[in-house]
Amino acid sequence: MQWFAGKKVFITGGSKGIGRAAALQLARSGASVVVAARGAEALDETVAAMKAAGGAGTFGRVSVDVTDAAAVEAAAAEALELLGGIDVLICNAGYAWPGLVEDAPLESFEAMMRTNYLGHVHTVRAFLPRFLEQGHGHINLVSSVIGFLPVYGYAAYSASKFAIVGFAGALDLEVKPRGIQVSLFYPPTTDTPGLAKENEIKPPVAWAIEHDSAFSATYTPEQVADHLLRHIASGRYQATHGFPNQLIYHFNRLAPGIARWMNHDEVAKAMKKVAAGKVHAPSRGGGPK
Repeated sequence: MQWFAGKKVFITGGSKGIGRAAALQLARSGASVVVAARGAEALDETVAAMKAAGGAGTFGRVSVDVTDAAAVEAAAAEALELLGGIDVLICNAGYAWPGLVEDAPLESFEAMMRTNYLGHVHTVRAFLPRFLEQGHGHINLVSSVIGFLPVYGYAAYSASKFAIVGFAGALDLEVKPRGIQVSLFYPPTTDTPGLAKENEIKPPVAWAIEHDSAFSATYTPEQVADHLLRHIASGRYQATHGFPNQLIYHFNRLAPGIARWMNHDEVAKAMKKVAAGKVHAPSRGGGPK
């Protein structure tokens, strides 16, 4: 992807899934990349893979917990030194832990807000002084399809991803006049290690909805990362991956009342299937059986 050649990029959540796939594509495109996550071993594997990809850039990693604002500040300083600056910031750290509002522990609501939303805020604030000083650059915030379309059993996750959307919109208003581009990306369901963990506790009604929906599809990290990077290079503000999700996004905007009714209708049908014993969720991984 020629647009990224020579660019200096920092990616949170860069050791696995979409973040790792994006890092490898960037390495092959000639960018310099520093990836961040908590696990040092997975980060080291990603850096080795970037070097093996044959790019001419500089590659590195910083181990950091994005919920710790002071630690993110230190990680940003380290990354800026490794890269020699910053052109593109991709805030991708996050995870989902499904559960009904009545059953999910309060800690899950707080934890996802700290990681998914405040993790983005901490990262943006750590790099923003450099962006404003230089007067150019691109900040990409990764939300989720569930960041514009609520889904049964994902109240805590959805709230954290909706929060990113609001933050991105206000940030864009503040920094675009000062030369900084902001963009939003809404990934669909993606076959990542996080999804495998998520599937272990997904409510049966959520399984039934996925099984019956013609719009439900799971994509590879490479597919989603490719679209994410092309979206950043395009200069457009927001995008999602996959035609079904694009259709849902626009329909939800143009006819929100009908979209909400359809969502309720899907839930009602799924509840009947679960009550009839027609849905058997696997213990881990995969889709509904």
